[in-house]
Amino acid sequence: MNGGRRVVALLVVSLLALGGVAIGVKWWLFSRTHVGTDDAYLRADVAQVTPRITGTIDRILVDANWQVHRGDLLVQLDPAEARLRLQKAEAALAHAGEGVRQMRAAEHAAESGLSMAQADLEQAHLDLNRATQLAERGVVPADRLDRARTVLRVAQGRVATATQDAERARATLGIALDAPDAEATAVREAQAARDEAALQLSYTEIRAPIDGIVSRRGVEVGARVQPGEPLMAIVPIENVYLEANFKETQLTDVRIGQPVTIVADLYPDVVFHGRVEGLSPATGAAFSLLPPENATGNWVKVVQRVPVRIRIDEAASPDRPLRIGLSATATVDTSDKSGSLLTPLAQSSSAQPSPAAADGSEPDAARVTAAASVH
Repeated sequence: MNGGRRVVALLVVSLLALGGVAIGVKWWLFSRTHVGTDDAYLRADVAQVTPRITGTIDRILVDANWQVHRGDLLVQLDPAEARLRLQKAEAALAHAGEGVRQMRAAEHAAESGLSMAQADLEQAHLDLNRATQLAERGVVPADRLDRARTVLRVAQGRVATATQDAERARATLGIALDAPDAEATAVREAQAARDEAALQLSYTEIRAPIDGIVSRRGVEVGARVQPGEPLMAIVPIENVYLEANFKETQLTDVRIGQPVTIVADLYPDVVFHGRVEGLSPATGAAFSLLPPENATGNWVKVVQRVPVRIRIDEAASPDRPLRIGLSATATVDTSDKSGSLLTPLAQSSSAQPSPAAADGSEPDAARVTAAASVH
């Protein structure tokens, strides 16, 4: 009996040892291709809602933690002043149109006067030629020839005056007679002022720039606000990403595009999946308010951490919403090392190759359009 027990105990110990070795080998293989950190927090590009003009808040149509969509009306400023400015600008535009029509009528009158003066000049030439011929024959007295010459000189002066009047009228109008009134400088200036007034009126309606949840609402009805003053913030919870701060010694094999498993502390039993989207060009300490000064006598080496942005693949779920600021654990699979170290994932996916040169030379570097974030 004692020998049988010793055999069973030996088998159990052997199985446990084999299991421990297998677990150790598996962990060793896993640690060679995976790096992880619990210094990771959920982030989002929060949009600040600010007015563009000075005004008094007339209505607030949302409250904290409300869900809004892009274009929804959030705050209504009192539009009375802006409407008055628009009405004034519209009246100025109408007045400018009337002025153009008056200048066009003045140019028509000047052109008609020039035509009449030119007709009188032609008649004066004919009368002088006829008087000259009759005077040579002795049919008419010499004073009639003198009067014809005087009439010609007067007609020439009238033509010169009418020409100047027509040129002045054309310069005042500034456009061709057959051109529309809208091309006149005065009308274009008044139209621009009217458009600006209409734009200012539209600014009295403050709308949501993105989809998200309202947060940090800090104003009430009746408050006088200034341009750029924060009214509230909108958090795009469907575009939450993870910012993981890895040790510099862990980033040797980390590449953009590598898969990541994420476990949020709020949902410890749920595994989210993502990809490395970009690596910061500097450590967190380099951007701190008081960066470290290492050129001193009391220098102590500290392992630095580099922020790594991780895109979460799963869409936000109503039963498991992710909120900015939550802690999480991120584990990067570094098996595939073919990705880039510099170009962010969003930038590389939107890059478009430039066309080849017409002379057959090599094309220039690819033009890259980065995805803009709302701040």
